[in-house]
Amino acid sequence: MSYTIMNNIDYKVGIYIRLSREDEEKEKYQESESIGNQRTLLMQYIKENKLNFISEYVDDGVSGTSFDRPAFNRMIQDIEAR
Repeated sequence: MSYTIMNNIDYKVGIYIRLSREDEEKEKYQESESIGNQRTLLMQYIKENKLNFISEYVDDGVSGTSFDRPAFNRMIQDIEAR
C-alpha cells in the first residue's frame, strides 16, 4: 500500500505503537522488540516523507482488546486539542 503526500501541506504526525500479541509473553518491564520495530518503521516513513513529527504514544504491555489504554487516550486528547 502506498500513499501520496502532498508537499505543500504541513502534516503534524503522532505515532501510536502498541505491543503485538506475539510479544505478550516477554518480560513486562523490558520494551518489546515489536515496539522497537514499529518505531523504526514509522520514524523512517516520517523522515522519508518530510512530515512534522510531534509525539510518540506507546502502550507496551497493554491489551489491544480494550480502548482504555493510557497512551491511546492521551493521543485522542491531543488530537481533540489540536
